[in-house]
Amino acid sequence: MSKSTLAEDTAQAIINYIIKNELQPGDKLPTEPVFMEKLGVGRGTLREGIKLLAARNILDIRQGAGSFVSHQRGIPDDPLGLTFIEDDADLIVDMLDVRLLFEPHVARLAATKASEEEKAEILAQAEEVERCIAEGESYVTADARFHRLIAEASGNRVFGNLTYILNTSIAKNIEITKDVQRDSNTIRYHRKIAEAIKGGHPNDAASYMNMHLQLLREFAREKRQ
Repeated sequence: MSKSTLAEDTAQAIINYIIKNELQPGDKLPTEPVFMEKLGVGRGTLREGIKLLAARNILDIRQGAGSFVSHQRGIPDDPLGLTFIEDDADLIVDMLDVRLLFEPHVARLAATKASEEEKAEILAQAEEVERCIAEGESYVTADARFHRLIAEASGNRVFGNLTYILNTSIAKNIEITKDVQRDSNTIRYHRKIAEAIKGGHPNDAASYMNMHLQLLREFAREKRQ
């Protein structure tokens, strides 16, 4: 058996181990000696398998600390090839068209399926975005996390993964359309979306998310002209 095949088989064995043991993002894998014994492979093969999974964003390798389950759980950094689209303004409009297709429905699901803890976390994150804007800080990360929390609360794991991919859109959109009016829209609708989800009002949550994204698209179109 070739070295590459051994490494690929080892990588799959590690994935199986993660699934079987229900390891979560941030959880640490066993030490090399323990894993070598569990999988019946040598150190070199184990390391090659781990490198393959790190390249696929399934594992994070931390020098001196070990290997950990990635928070991206296998989602590539740029699966849509957005890096090679030069016109950011056009890209944002296109991405918002895509987000409009599913994010209102995601908000609707979150309003019916989110736990009380998830609802509180979404509302707290809306407040964190407000704080960042009020203090003049970058709110790219906070904004992306707000949308990700809603997706995770929807109970649909695919939506959660899609949100990771679309974080690129959120970041670029803030950079391109940032102004007082855009920030005011974000504060207003994030709050309304969060409160609708907390109150268990699915139609309102979907409607506010739709209005929020529609306004962002209008801002992006104005910047494109």
